[in-house]
Amino acid sequence: MGDKGEKRIKLNENVQQEMSIQAGHDDAKNNNDIATQFVKFQMELDRKNDKYERLVKSSRDITIASKRCIFLLHRALNDSSKQEEVLLEAKNKLDEIQIKQWSKIIAEVDNDDRYLYARAYWPGLEEFVEAMTYYYYLKESKLISLSQFIDLAPLPGKLLTAYDFAAGIADLSGELMRLCINASGSGGESRCYRICVFIRVIYKRFVGLSKKIKGLTKKCHQVQQNLAKIENTCYELKLRKAEVLPSA
Repeated sequence: MGDKGEKRIKLNENVQQEMSIQAGHDDAKNNNDIATQFVKFQMELDRKNDKYERLVKSSRDITIASKRCIFLLHRALNDSSKQEEVLLEAKNKLDEIQIKQWSKIIAEVDNDDRYLYARAYWPGLEEFVEAMTYYYYLKESKLISLSQFIDLAPLPGKLLTAYDFAAGIADLSGELMRLCINASGSGGESRCYRICVFIRVIYKRFVGLSKKIKGLTKKCHQVQQNLAKIENTCYELKLRKAEVLPSA
């Protein structure tokens, strides 16, 4: 092999060596870029997970506060002379839940996709709707509309969907069932009959909605069960009344 051949071989070896070095630099750069991307992904996931946990905690606090408000409203019925006072106290507590708790949730999800975190705050939202609708029923003797709810509770109203509102109304039927049973033992016969008529109307609406919205089937069954207990209570009241009527 001549000098030219040796030079050609040496040149090829140098080129291959340079290409290997360059490839190594490129691989290192690509690996660094990938690692950087994964660090960004990790930071974003950590941010979302931390936010989710904060929302779960806030939702739990709202659930507890809403339940306490419902218990307060139930106790008010034991003393009719204090009903207006207790209704005012309940309204103040509901407003306080908005200011202290719902403002935190709104601040957390306002700039993000709220449906991404819906499962975190939904339990608190459903319980709050139940408390709010129960308060409104005791005060006005009728069901609050969705637009009225948003007017009275604008902060949770930003997150409220028609489905959430319907789910809260289904839970309201359970509170009215308890109200009916308690009233039946304390001379509230007329209240029991009014509740029965009211829940029958709600159940009819749920039957229609559950055929269109699959998720409401379970809630419709819940309303049906509560209605059956209310009707049974009213039936027992009628029987008691018939037993004490004087014979002809």
